[in-house]
Amino acid sequence: MSILNNILIGSDFDKMQFNFLGLDLLEPMTFLGDVIIFITSIYFAFKTHKFKRNDEFFIYWKWFFIVFGISFLGGGFGHLCFNYLGVPGKYFAWYTGIIASFLIEMAFISIFTKVELRKLFVKICRIKNVIAFLSATYVFIFKDLSIDPAIGLIVPTLNSIIGLGIKLGILGTHYQRKIHDSFKFYWISALTLIPSAIFQGFKVNLSPWFDKNDAAHVFLLLALLFYFIALNKYHSFLKTHNRT
Repeated sequence: MSILNNILIGSDFDKMQFNFLGLDLLEPMTFLGDVIIFITSIYFAFKTHKFKRNDEFFIYWKWFFIVFGISFLGGGFGHLCFNYLGVPGKYFAWYTGIIASFLIEMAFISIFTKVELRKLFVKICRIKNVIAFLSATYVFIFKDLSIDPAIGLIVPTLNSIIGLGIKLGILGTHYQRKIHDSFKFYWISALTLIPSAIFQGFKVNLSPWFDKNDAAHVFLLLALLFYFIALNKYHSFLKTHNRT
């Protein structure tokens, strides 16, 4: 019951503070979670690179892991050093988050078989990405994020929901039927992102030591794992069938 009594929904606990080397730092658990995601992402990027495949699908995924990892590392320092960087310290993570989503979308588009539709999808994806960047910039400049920095997450989150929902969900299901069963792990990964969005969107904080960011990190790590499982199985399928 004591755990249940600590749950806070709709608002956040006060940020955990600590001092290190004379610096007044914040949110050590969130920083730790971001570092774990960074390490995991770079590890999967390295493993994907070792596939030694030159097709765009695997190249985009490798760069996704790199950008996604760097984004979370930057985000971790944005949380840790908020007393010094303020809200602008979070911009890097929010912008690179948009780029990471774009790389997944391009990966899925790259293996679409109908050339004309593939070209159209690429144009739509690029336009959406530009709109996301411009919209995020508008929010950063004209909205007072000092009141609630989470407002800055609205555009990157909506961009991911739209882009990844279509690519991981719809195209993932389509490719599972048309290409290989390994693609089911992509739409499964999309499902794991739903509780992550719920924790963030509704500010569900289980404890000062495990808040909405920490819970979201758990589901993001699951999504990363499903991404790589799908990639590994698809690579094995292509290798077995001598498809270069």
